[in-house]
Amino acid sequence: MTLLRPLALVAALSLAACQTTGAAPETEPTASPAPGPSAAPAATAAPASMPAGAVLSPDEVARLTALGYVDVSEDAVDEEKMGVVLRDPERSAAGYRLFTNAHLCSTQIVDPDGKVVHAWSYTPCFRWDNAVLLPDGDLLVVGRDGKRTAESRWTEGHHLARFSWDGKLRWLRRIKAHHDAQLTPEGNISVLTAEERLLPELRENKPLQVDNLTIVSPDDGSTLEEASLYELLRDAPGFAFEVRRANRDLIHSNSIDWMRRPELAAKHPLYTLGNVLVCMRHQDSIAMIDWRNKKVVWTWGRGELSGPHDAQVLDNGHVLLFDNGVARKWSRVLELDPLTGKIVWQYQAEDSPTFFTLTRGSNQRLANGNTLIADSDSGYAFEVTPDGTKVWEFLNPNLWEGKRGAIVRMRQLDGALVERLLAARGGANG
Repeated sequence: MTLLRPLALVAALSLAACQTTGAAPETEPTASPAPGPSAAPAATAAPASMPAGAVLSPDEVARLTALGYVDVSEDAVDEEKMGVVLRDPERSAAGYRLFTNAHLCSTQIVDPDGKVVHAWSYTPCFRWDNAVLLPDGDLLVVGRDGKRTAESRWTEGHHLARFSWDGKLRWLRRIKAHHDAQLTPEGNISVLTAEERLLPELRENKPLQVDNLTIVSPDDGSTLEEASLYELLRDAPGFAFEVRRANRDLIHSNSIDWMRRPELAAKHPLYTLGNVLVCMRHQDSIAMIDWRNKKVVWTWGRGELSGPHDAQVLDNGHVLLFDNGVARKWSRVLELDPLTGKIVWQYQAEDSPTFFTLTRGSNQRLANGNTLIADSDSGYAFEVTPDGTKVWEFLNPNLWEGKRGAIVRMRQLDGALVERLLAARGGANG
């Protein structure tokens, strides 16, 4: 773990090995002391690191991560097993779940038995990269209507769109959006965007794709504020970029989580209201950003993570994240105490290689203490108890050319909100 000033002044970090619970053996995360007050270099490149348990070389990992995302599963489809294939009503969470079919440009809400109660879709469209249900019932979509090619690179088809509950397009903003969009604590919309830049300090003569965190208006998607994640990380003491020869996508950020819990903010400055946690697949790291002062205050993951996704802070202050395990060739879900650097819980399959998604992946801690997980590339989602027992399983019934559609993310929704929307506006098929 790397803890950056000023947090180093207020937290004494425990670097002891942790005891994990659940379906995984003991693990001892790597850690490093907090950096001193010396100024950070303009930009540095780190030697390619080998995460714990790696079986692939850094060059092989770079080649895999450059392949792009999977839209359909290569697993054999059993037409007898579609939708919810396991449900323990006593131990699984009740309520509604939302998931997005990237290849169909559609998002669906299902009940605990897998019945679709509401859906959205849109054409013309190439892919929906993510979708988020807003508190008023609108759907916020990160999408694209053109396929990226070697010639076009970042196509102009990337966009951020807002749809009403009944599927009407409120607005669509042509912006190089990708992976995630979330409401800020102030009610604006934050979205990950990308641009190409020449960065000779990292790679001579060839541009790199770098990410920004962009704030837009919820009314029309117009840009209100923007900061370069490259510049924030460049200026972070103790952080050095990993530059992978086979991959021009430097950061590949993929999730946003804003700090909005006063009780955690009172506990530690890491959780200051308005800070934002970002997950970065190609840097094998997560980072907490002080958005008001535009600086990185904490990073973690080097030597432990491999291609991670979907980092989020829990009510207890721990971080839940999906560690794809690209270098290991098996995935896991981790719960990290960021103040000590300890992994306090993790889920992995008993036969580790049977749970592996090279791309995407999602996790969510539920109110009953269980964890909802999406094995995205397989089009498979499941809920596990704290001891790792599966109590709900779902196979995406949406097929494309006979193959099961990948699941971008699966999220448990506020049941009362969905019930109100269904009662007031009815359900619909998109």
